[in-house]
Amino acid sequence: MTASRIHQWFDARTPWQRRFLAIGAGALATLGHAPFQWTPLYALALVVLVWLLDSAHAKPKPIRAAFGAGLWFGLGHFSTGVYWISSAFLVDSDAWGPLWGAPAVLGLALVLALFWAFGCALAMAVWTRDLRRIASFAAIIFITEWLRGHLFGGLPWLLPAYVWTPGEPVSQMAALIGAYGLSLITLFLFAAPAALADAGAGAGRRFAPLIVAGLCIGLMWGWGAQRIASAPIDLPGAQPIVRVADSGLGQAEKWQSRTDQEWRVLQRYLDASGPPRDSRAAVVIWPEGAIPVVNFYMLENPEFLDAVGQGMGDRVLIAGLTRREPRGDEVAHFNSAAVIDGVSGVPRLSQIYDKHRLVPFGEFIPLWSLVSTLNIAPLQRIGAGFEAGAPPMRLVIPDAPPAAVLICYEAIFPGLTPRGADRPGWIVSVTNDAWFGNGTGPWQHYAMARYRAIEEGLPMARAASGGISAIIDPFGRVVRETRAGVLYAEAQLPNALAETVYARWGLSLIAFLLVIIASLRLVLPSRSF
Repeated sequence: MTASRIHQWFDARTPWQRRFLAIGAGALATLGHAPFQWTPLYALALVVLVWLLDSAHAKPKPIRAAFGAGLWFGLGHFSTGVYWISSAFLVDSDAWGPLWGAPAVLGLALVLALFWAFGCALAMAVWTRDLRRIASFAAIIFITEWLRGHLFGGLPWLLPAYVWTPGEPVSQMAALIGAYGLSLITLFLFAAPAALADAGAGAGRRFAPLIVAGLCIGLMWGWGAQRIASAPIDLPGAQPIVRVADSGLGQAEKWQSRTDQEWRVLQRYLDASGPPRDSRAAVVIWPEGAIPVVNFYMLENPEFLDAVGQGMGDRVLIAGLTRREPRGDEVAHFNSAAVIDGVSGVPRLSQIYDKHRLVPFGEFIPLWSLVSTLNIAPLQRIGAGFEAGAPPMRLVIPDAPPAAVLICYEAIFPGLTPRGADRPGWIVSVTNDAWFGNGTGPWQHYAMARYRAIEEGLPMARAASGGISAIIDPFGRVVRETRAGVLYAEAQLPNALAETVYARWGLSLIAFLLVIIASLRLVLPSRSF
């Protein structure tokens, strides 16, 4: 049977031309994510990848060719998607050297690309020259994406779901099936237009998948729009006013070696928090690692804590900080968030949450006993790095609903917020996005954090050093966010919604969707092209 002109064109490309096509498609997929959110380009990228796999199917070693197509696609996608990690190496260039940034980006991109490579290879093992390949492609790539978010600590960055702008109608599907479930549907619907090139099928068969995909997206949009339209109205004064504040200092400037550095940074945060008598906020939030550890640890300096108490007055402060505690002959360090309240300027440390999920190589070094002999240290420059704490828990916040704190990297993981009897009334996200530089990294992180609000039906207060700080409602919509030149955002905390379907049944629904889509590989009619 004669192949379509599209397939003929792909088959006629040289191996290196197909590799560059895959790299280009992967880079195109990145434009579907924040801050661009050019969602149709992500769909186009997936269609090109399916056509490259169609071409691989005709090769003498199709599985090997498919592995290569997925690898080059992943390299193009993740090298353009996570290039900003190179900024972290510029902060402490004396220790690392700026040239480490490029190999670090390529190394991480290669590791992440391997998941797409194995996914494409597995899909090729059951590939068909008809519409059924769309179902197997979506199901298997979803499985490898899920594994990417869980294996070896996981890095669920740039999941397919995130091409839908958080807070807009389609993103509301995350309240039913989470970011992973929406990723599965996105892969399936966006790969469907590849059937347009199936020359062996009639016009109806070729256009039907595109029409069905459009109808499904329309239904999701309509349901999400209705969900947003039926949002309850927040009554004035029903919830506390919350302020998220930043110092405005870059990462290198914050860590300058000065005898008064902690005091200098503290003053910046007190200025952004506003004077107690003029502030309407009952709760003030400072980002991850707000006060640097240059000369002393914040919690170990009574004079410093007194200054914090005087600056806060009767307000509650939730601050990201570094703390330590003795462990026999050793000292353990923690990336923490502390709840500090008080009366008449007398501070009281009421609760502490220690970060549970740590960033490999950023906050700890895997196989430290071996790696330490190579004189390699974590970017945080704290011995062997931080110790992991217990999973996020419900914290009692005076004058506010109970909260759960997610520190930086933790906000990219669906399902980490406590549920059931331990479900909080809101999420506090503290992060240090100054590590990411001024590129797309902070915007990607911000978009992912907003999905946690949608999934859980909980409002979020996000304090981001060097990033976007905001008050977010349980639909993922921005209530207030920081703008250029303004170092704080303040608003009444929105009300929480009832526990979402995803929070109760999400994993079961995702498994059901996966079975349905995978079964289409068996039930759809076959018609080779």
